[in-house]
Amino acid sequence: MKPICHTEVTHVAAIHRLAKESRICRVAVSYCGRDAYQFFPETLAQRPEDLRIIVDASDGTVANGLTNPTGLTSLLGLTRQMRSVTGLHAKVFIFDDRSALVGSTNLSRSSLAQYQMTLEMSDRPLVKKLVAWFDGHWQDGRDLDTEEVDRLKTLWRPKHQPTTVAHKAITIPQWHERPDQPPNESRFKIAFKGQALKQLLSKFKSNECPYGEIEGASCLETADLYERTYQAHGKKLHALMRRRPGWTHNTLGSIFDMAYMHGRAAKMRRPLFVKQSPRKVARSLSFLLEGDGDPYVRFEKVLATGSPYKLDGLGAAGAIFLMHLWSPSEVALINAPIVDALRTLKVVPVLSSQKGQAFKDLSASIKQIAKATKLGTLARADHFLDAIAKRHIGL
Repeated sequence: MKPICHTEVTHVAAIHRLAKESRICRVAVSYCGRDAYQFFPETLAQRPEDLRIIVDASDGTVANGLTNPTGLTSLLGLTRQMRSVTGLHAKVFIFDDRSALVGSTNLSRSSLAQYQMTLEMSDRPLVKKLVAWFDGHWQDGRDLDTEEVDRLKTLWRPKHQPTTVAHKAITIPQWHERPDQPPNESRFKIAFKGQALKQLLSKFKSNECPYGEIEGASCLETADLYERTYQAHGKKLHALMRRRPGWTHNTLGSIFDMAYMHGRAAKMRRPLFVKQSPRKVARSLSFLLEGDGDPYVRFEKVLATGSPYKLDGLGAAGAIFLMHLWSPSEVALINAPIVDALRTLKVVPVLSSQKGQAFKDLSASIKQIAKATKLGTLARADHFLDAIAKRHIGL
């Protein structure tokens, strides 16, 4: 295929077209603007599953207003694979090992306000050389994660830089929402002694559970009963989500009752929940349970006042329980007694004020407890921690 020349008018459209056809996309540009994310398709299915981005996010570049940390934040909502190379001045987009765009355009709206030129090429040997060039710089780059980008925000000093106005009005494809920055990686230590943990686990297996669902049953046997109940409700929730176009207010009542099983401490109010539009609730739960992006960010959005996904009457513990029913091996059950038990075991650090970050940190802790105790599932680990908090298996 002969090379194709793109100007500032067709550059972004070319990125979108090639991205939809690719599994791996490598991007190396010198500067990143606030709207950098709009250079890529909004729909997850239309973006490459493996997106790697190199920019110059050095302290001096950020302080001089050339790379915008807000743009980096949004790009982190698309990919965790982002690095900085000081002095980078290239503008290269590589799609698999078959096509590439090489030119003069950065990931910024202001760059499109200047006269630009980009060459689209499909010469495989040449593209493979570009891949090798990119991979070499990737190895030398500095990782850009949420903590580093938050640090760069303290250095940001926007500058007014006059540009040459292009001969045509340039528009970037609009997104429905700006991508969200994912939570930081969870860091925690288990300070509780292994032998003491074994003693608690032995009591969990032998002590009678005071809940009374099964007379004479141990805490572990009761946990197994609850887990089977959760599995049944999980199947019901999946079935309801498949039929969401036909939801009624009675359906909302069923969903609330499922959430309320584990959400009594979450200030949940049934009248508020069931009076909402079934269509609106279906949209919000679709976002919460199977939407794009980080699940902990989605959780925080559903709880946020003013969010289009806010569900009146549904508290944090109820939303978490629905998420657990939907993905029982991925999402841990969290409520006040669980947090108390983790503190007793000296597992959790000071919790973040961000609900999504706190939820992620607690989930990671419970997964570690499930592994350390060999209980196997998050539901069993949840009941183990609940028994510690309520002194069914006292320390």
